[in-house]
Amino acid sequence: MAAVKPESTPPRQTLRAERAEVTRRRIVAAARVLFARDGYGATTLHGIATEAGVAVQTVYAVYGSKAGTLAALLDSAVQQPQAESAFRDALAQRSAKRRLDLFARSIRLRWELAGDVVAIHRDASTADPSLRPAVQAVGRTRRNGITALARSLEIRLRPGIDVARAAAILDALTLPEVYAELVEVQGWTPDQFEAWLAESLRRQLLRG
Repeated sequence: MAAVKPESTPPRQTLRAERAEVTRRRIVAAARVLFARDGYGATTLHGIATEAGVAVQTVYAVYGSKAGTLAALLDSAVQQPQAESAFRDALAQRSAKRRLDLFARSIRLRWELAGDVVAIHRDASTADPSLRPAVQAVGRTRRNGITALARSLEIRLRPGIDVARAAAILDALTLPEVYAELVEVQGWTPDQFEAWLAESLRRQLLRG
C-alpha cells in the first residue's frame, strides 16, 4: 500500500494568511506612531487607516475599534521573547550578581523595544477610564515578577533590606520613565543603561 502523503496547506490559503498578518502589523505600527505623536484621545480610526495605507473598513474588520488596536499594541509589548528569556535565565542563575546582570538586560530589552507602548497605554487610560484595568493588570504582572526576583535574592541581601524593600528598589530603578530619562533625554546608549542598572542594583541590594 502506498504511503499517504500528509496534507499541505494550499498555497493560496497560505498567501492569504500572510497578507492578513502583514495588514495587521501595518495597522498596529500605524496606531503606535499616531498614539505616540498625537495622543490616544486625538487619534481616530480613519487616521490609523490612512497611516497604514488601508481602508478604514479594514481596520474595523481586523480590530473592531480603536481600543482593539491598542490592545494588540499592548500584546506586542507584553509578549517579548527576548526580554522574557533574559528574565527566566536570571532566575535560574546561582550567582546573585549574575542574576541581577541578566535582570538588568531583560529590563533594557523590554524598554528598548516597547517603552513607548507603556507610555501610550498610560495616556490612553487617562483618556478612557475603561482601559485602566488593563494597565493595572500589566502592573501586577510586573510587580509579581520583581517580587519573585527579590525573594530569590533573600539570603544575599544587605543587612536591613528585606524582600519587600528589595522589591521596592527593583521596581523604582527599573521604571520605564527611568529608562526614557537616561536614554532618550540624557543621551545614554542602551548598553550604558544596562551596565548602570546592573551595577546600581548590586550596590543597593547585595552584601559585600
